[in-house]
Amino acid sequence: MRAALILLLLALPACGQIRDLTALDWAPDGVHLLLVAGGRLYLGLAPEGRELRPAYPGFLVEWARFGGPDWFVFSGLSPEGDPGLWRGTLALEPPVLLYRAPSLPRWPTVAWDGTRVAFVEDWDRLVLLDVATGAVEAVVGGAWAKATPEFTPNGLGLLFVGLLPREGEGSWDLFYYDLRARNLLQLTADAHFDWCPRVSPDGLWAAFVSTRGGAPDIWILPLRGGEPFPVTADPWEDAFPAWAPDGSRVLYASRRPQGWLLLVAGAY
Repeated sequence: MRAALILLLLALPACGQIRDLTALDWAPDGVHLLLVAGGRLYLGLAPEGRELRPAYPGFLVEWARFGGPDWFVFSGLSPEGDPGLWRGTLALEPPVLLYRAPSLPRWPTVAWDGTRVAFVEDWDRLVLLDVATGAVEAVVGGAWAKATPEFTPNGLGLLFVGLLPREGEGSWDLFYYDLRARNLLQLTADAHFDWCPRVSPDGLWAAFVSTRGGAPDIWILPLRGGEPFPVTADPWEDAFPAWAPDGSRVLYASRRPQGWLLLVAGAY
């Protein structure tokens, strides 16, 4: 695989004034997208973000991810101010509370079969939630920060970023946790900022944000070995990669002077 450094489409004017973007995702059937901006959750048509509409007004949302073609999870504060994790639908049926805790569940992500949700609690504990039973299990602990977990398509592993204690300020690196063997593997170890890994549908590649080229760009890491290579190379802040269902393209957001734009790059 190599990334084509061409933009396949430009964001529509409706997306040109997005401010304070904190989450972006592409539905597994390729039809819809989710985004969170200014604490509000929006649904639209993928990949351009046409027909954006707000979802679940009254919630102060921080993060959202699809769990299937017609449902998703989101975390934030309820209209009453309670932190929690909810299940929502494209039909905007009443949200179902999946998990409530004293602290906000951060960066929830859903396993590809929809049975489990991984999230970070208290900034340093990576937790699995069984959707059917509500049981929770802390799988990666330790007094170091963790963020943006991502299931592998086979459900046997989790990618995430972590900030291990080290001399100096340290940096966010990529990690892989084997859920069967309970082994932790560090995938990157350098002074660059790595963030928000997203695994391709075939499980062979991870798109992620990195400053290893200077500005925050979208990079791809071969998960079977090899060096990461860039998808974007520009002076802007590129973030929130999300794969097309067939793995041929990567949707991402780019922060420009006029706001966040939604863009797509080919990956082949």
